[in-house]
Amino acid sequence: MKKTLILSLLLAPVLAFAQKTGGKPAAATTNDPKQVTLVCKITAAPSNVDTLVLYEPAGLANRPVGKAIRRYTDSAYVAVLPMSKTPKFYGVSVFGTAVGKVILGTEPDVTLWGHAQFMEKARCTGSALNKGLDQIVRQADQFQMQSDLLRTEFYNVPGNNPDGVKVVAEKIRALGASKQKYVDSVKSANPLLGQVAGSLIAPEYIAGKKEGETEIDFYGAQSLRFADLNDPLSNENPYVFEGYERFVQRLLQLNAPKDRLKYYMDYQMKSINDPKSKTHRLALAGMLSALKAVNHALYPVYTMKYVDLYRNDTWGEIGRMEFEMKQSGTSTPGFEAPDLVGPTPDGPEYALSKLRGKVVLVDFWASWCGPCRRENPNVVAMYQKYKDKGFEILGVSLDRDAEAWKKAIEMDGLTWKHISDLKGWQSQHARLYSVNSIPATVLVDRDGRIITRNLRGEQLGAKLKEIFGE
Repeated sequence: MKKTLILSLLLAPVLAFAQKTGGKPAAATTNDPKQVTLVCKITAAPSNVDTLVLYEPAGLANRPVGKAIRRYTDSAYVAVLPMSKTPKFYGVSVFGTAVGKVILGTEPDVTLWGHAQFMEKARCTGSALNKGLDQIVRQADQFQMQSDLLRTEFYNVPGNNPDGVKVVAEKIRALGASKQKYVDSVKSANPLLGQVAGSLIAPEYIAGKKEGETEIDFYGAQSLRFADLNDPLSNENPYVFEGYERFVQRLLQLNAPKDRLKYYMDYQMKSINDPKSKTHRLALAGMLSALKAVNHALYPVYTMKYVDLYRNDTWGEIGRMEFEMKQSGTSTPGFEAPDLVGPTPDGPEYALSKLRGKVVLVDFWASWCGPCRRENPNVVAMYQKYKDKGFEILGVSLDRDAEAWKKAIEMDGLTWKHISDLKGWQSQHARLYSVNSIPATVLVDRDGRIITRNLRGEQLGAKLKEIFGE
């Protein structure tokens, strides 16, 4: 009886939504049956912002597809779109960062309420579809909270008492059945919202595990079991991103070893039949988001996969990702050192890549930097000792005054190559190498790969001795 009551409470929002829509996307009459009007009522929107951008959301990037124009009478923003047979997700943003999701296409009038700084929390009125979306997201969060509590209870039964374990296991099985029934009901009520539910809700380990199956292996293979990832409608579901993000987060919380995590990430990506689909792009983006949040060793591996796949179909994210990869690689031994190109004191440009075949010390400094100038005699001594054995230096200055830069080079006897964009702390060279203080150094091998960073004084001498001998 108790289990039946719980299920009825869980399913009530879905059944109500199904009654409103007749199991199909809701649509109402309007003066122009071919148009959809979105009214955005945004608090704290700057008075000089006359338009909001509508996006097609794609995980790591959002492609602009339209605008909402500020209305003079009440300062609301209004967008008019063509009516469509099937609903579609849009993103709405004030500043291009925080994006609120809204479903448009089949309902003639939708109002979006939000705060300019927190658009991801924006909510709709006058829309059964968007109300149903809110209910699903909240229910998915409630399921997750229940799952976490029951998992903790299961693994902390006093004395591991068999009867106590059995009672908690039954609760978990009931929760697993409730999840399955809920997702099935949403899919029956509305296919697009069913895609959302299937992406956000995961099965229960205790309820569905095989004999001897670990939690890592279960969730690695089953986390996205409720999602219909090869249904064409999945391409219109931005919550694929969240689904794959949660999948990786779950395995990270379970301390999945790197090799097992990679195995199941690849396994879940292979479950999407079309690698060129938007679903595939959203899935890979979601996994990257989870990896990046914890600076996981697999992040650069899958970033390069993403860049290679979508380099010729960028939505604006590829250039940023390539720069981030170069930037992060400057702190990782074995990564290729990004090229540095800039004007020399004499004018013509010089590049780090021209020193390939040498062991190179990239030395970030400035004429006005006292610690840099005090370190220079040691750097000069190391250069004189090892330059005939294949050691070179590229000085990268954070100066703004060209004459001060040139004078310091001459006074300190820095006879190696130098470059500077003369932008001080706004130097693109420093930004690329994440240099936040100077002196800073990067030691690069003959193949152009990072050896280590920030060697000075005796540490620099010891490393060069290790490389070149006495």
